[in-house]
Amino acid sequence: MLKASEKSISQGQLYFIIIQSQMGVGILSLPFAVHTTAKGDGWISTILAGIVLQIWLLIFLAISRWFPEKNIYQIMKHLFGRFVGSIFVVAYILYFTAVAALVAVLQTGLINKWILTLTPFWIIYVLIIIVAVYLATDNILTIARFFSLSTGVILFFILLVSTVYRDANLSYILPIGDGGIKNIFIATKDVLIALAGFEIILMVYPLLKDKKKTFKTLTLANITTISIYTFLVFTSLIIFSPVELSLVPEPVLYMLKAISFEIIERLDLIFLSIWVIPMTNSFIIYLYQASKGLKELFHTDSHSPFVPIIVIPIFISGFFLQDKFVIQKIDSIFQYIIYSFVFFLPIAFLILGFIKKKTGKEKKHVPTT
Repeated sequence: MLKASEKSISQGQLYFIIIQSQMGVGILSLPFAVHTTAKGDGWISTILAGIVLQIWLLIFLAISRWFPEKNIYQIMKHLFGRFVGSIFVVAYILYFTAVAALVAVLQTGLINKWILTLTPFWIIYVLIIIVAVYLATDNILTIARFFSLSTGVILFFILLVSTVYRDANLSYILPIGDGGIKNIFIATKDVLIALAGFEIILMVYPLLKDKKKTFKTLTLANITTISIYTFLVFTSLIIFSPVELSLVPEPVLYMLKAISFEIIERLDLIFLSIWVIPMTNSFIIYLYQASKGLKELFHTDSHSPFVPIIVIPIFISGFFLQDKFVIQKIDSIFQYIIYSFVFFLPIAFLILGFIKKKTGKEKKHVPTT
C-alpha cells in the first residue's frame, strides 16, 4: 500500500491534470464543429463556453468542499445510500469506460489516417492501450508528474500553429456577429463537449496536499484551456475561407500541412507525432477514473488490478468502431451522455448535498478558505 504522501498532489500538479484532461482528439476538429453552426463567430462561442465552464467548476468545487475527504464515488454513496449510490457508481464506471474507448478509437483512427496509413488499425490500437495501461495502473502522483512534463508539448503545438499567421485574412470573420447570437450560443455546446474532462476534480480533490488555493488553480486552468481553444478556433477561421472550412474536418492539421520551410516539410506529421502524448493522456485519465470506481465498488486497496480488466471491453470494441459513419453516429449520441454525466448529474449532487446540509443530516465540513 502506498504512503499517503505518495498519493497526494500539489496545486501545480492539479493545474496540469485539469489541462491535460481537457486536451485530446476533439481539439483538432473543434474549429470545424463551431464553424458549422456559428460561422465566423465560432471564437466567441469558445469564450462563452469558458464562462459556462467556470460556473460548473464552482459547482464541482462546492461539492468537493462539502466532502473534502471523499471522491466522486464515495460522495454518491453518501448522498444516495449504499444501494442507489452503487448504481450511480456503476453508471459512472460505464461512462468513463465508454468515453475511454471512444477516445482511443478516435486517436487511433487519426494516427492511422494521417501518419501510419499502411499499418493495421489494431496494431496502433494495442500500442496505445499498452502505454495507457502502464500509466493508469500507477498512483495519481505519478500520473500528475507525467502530465506536468508533457505539457510542454502544448506549448510546442501553439508555436507551430503560430507559423500560419503569415497567411491570415481577418476579413473571413467579418462582420463580427454575422453568425447570429442564437447560433453563437448553440455552438457553445460543441465547445463544452470538447472541454469534458474537468470532472476529474471530484476524483482528485481529496488527494490535494493543500486545498486552500483550489479555486485559483481551477480558474487559472480554465483560462489557460479556453485561451488555447479560442486561439485555435480563431486561427482556423482567419486562415480558411468560410467555404473551405466547411469542407475541412481537421482544420488544424490541414493548416500545418500547408506550411513548409527549407529544411522541414509536413509539419502536420511532426505535430501529430508529438500530439499523440496529450491524446493518450486523455485516455489515461478516463481509465484511471473507471478503475477507481471498481476499487470503490469492490472495496480493494488498489485500483491497479482493475485497469487491465477495463481495457478488455475497450479492446474488443475497437474492432467494431472502425467505420467512420458508425463513429460519427456514436459520437453524436455521446454528446447527450456527456452532458448528463458531466453537467446535469453534478447539479443533482449539489442540490441533494445542500438539502442534507440544511436539514442537519449531513455531517458538517468547514470549507478551507
